[in-house]
Amino acid sequence: MHIFENPYILISTLALGVVILVSIGICFALRGVKAVNDQSEKSFTTISKMERRFKTFGKSCVNRWVVYINLSTDNLRVSRSQQKLFLEIKDKLLDVFADGEDSFVATYDDTNYIVITSLDAGTIRKQIELCINDSNEILLKHDAFNIVSVLIGAFDSSRIEVTFDDAVSRAKQACMLAKTQKISYAEWNASSGKALDKKIKIENNIEKEIDNNRFFLEYQPVLDAKTKKIIGAEVLSRLNSESEGVLTPKSFLSAVDTVGINEKFDYYIFEKNCKWISNDKKQRENYKYTINFSRSTISEPEFVKKITTIAEKYDLKFSCLAVEILEDKNITGEAKQQMIDNLSTLKERGISILLDDFGSGYTTFGDLQNLDISIIKIDKSITQNSVTDTGFKILKNLIQTSKDIGFKTLCEGIETKEQEKAAIEAGCDLLQGFYYYKPMSVATFESLFDNTSGGN
Repeated sequence: MHIFENPYILISTLALGVVILVSIGICFALRGVKAVNDQSEKSFTTISKMERRFKTFGKSCVNRWVVYINLSTDNLRVSRSQQKLFLEIKDKLLDVFADGEDSFVATYDDTNYIVITSLDAGTIRKQIELCINDSNEILLKHDAFNIVSVLIGAFDSSRIEVTFDDAVSRAKQACMLAKTQKISYAEWNASSGKALDKKIKIENNIEKEIDNNRFFLEYQPVLDAKTKKIIGAEVLSRLNSESEGVLTPKSFLSAVDTVGINEKFDYYIFEKNCKWISNDKKQRENYKYTINFSRSTISEPEFVKKITTIAEKYDLKFSCLAVEILEDKNITGEAKQQMIDNLSTLKERGISILLDDFGSGYTTFGDLQNLDISIIKIDKSITQNSVTDTGFKILKNLIQTSKDIGFKTLCEGIETKEQEKAAIEAGCDLLQGFYYYKPMSVATFESLFDNTSGGN
């Protein structure tokens, strides 16, 4: 019998043939993918080879830029879909930067890349802009615009004798600067580098500064709009840094937030003020002292307990204390509800609640609806624009809306007689600003306790 007359043998032979054909197809497909990947990877170089290129550029080229590219995920674990996204952006880096003998790209780690190029400044800036735009399109396509961000820092090392490591470090600093300033791209220069070094030093030492009690308080008086009498003050913190001298919140609050010690700092300043009041309660408790708190602190479950425990520790009247809600960041969900509940409880116990910088940032009409507030602080930009017809109408309407809801208003940032007049005519209850008093020391503030009229 012929072997193909047996149906089982025929079927087996055909099946074997199919397997062989499929295997050959897969083999060619894999070779094709490998060829594409090999071609892609060839456009990338290693860090060690890039360092040699950097030295070569230094000897033969007029231009020598180092670019640091960061795919920022805010330390979140990279998912499979994001890995695919990163590969697309990596390919885009090749398209934009890998250009013959002029530019080279290397993988620094999973989410960071280094470029060195001998292209002129104008060309490299155009390439960077193109890279950012193209990368943003990829992020939008993957619906990852709010999850992943592309940050780029650049350093021109052509006129400076630096090692490759130092050049990369400065490009990386520029990238950090871009993140700090909430922009996509920044270039390193001596001034920005020095500022960033200072910022890092403050961040590294900020918790130790609290532990060593190197902060002190200043007070900016708040006046009654009708009587011009001082009724209290906003409590402002200052840092007497051992290495940087006296610093204002503008210099150290970002460090507090970056290191993640908002709660520790807020309670520390609050207790520092309570302790000062307790040293002369008979006189100091007649005024109201406003202490700033971040929203993350206010939304802490133990917030009310900690605040009242500190006040009771120094046997203070709750009526001399006020909590000011900073517009530092928006919070949602359970944290927001916790903040609402905490503020309501504090107000019930006699502690006033102030909403900071109304009219700007995260502070919105939603806060007026949801938060149990005592006083609304009108942002200084609105106060200072109130001298125009339109600006006055805006201020007056904000104040009237606040009164209709049942809140008092405080106009901050008053610096001129005209601004004071507008604030009073618009119906504001409380006034604050350099026109009356700048932030001052404890001793100077105490000397004003019997003052009955502010201004000039």
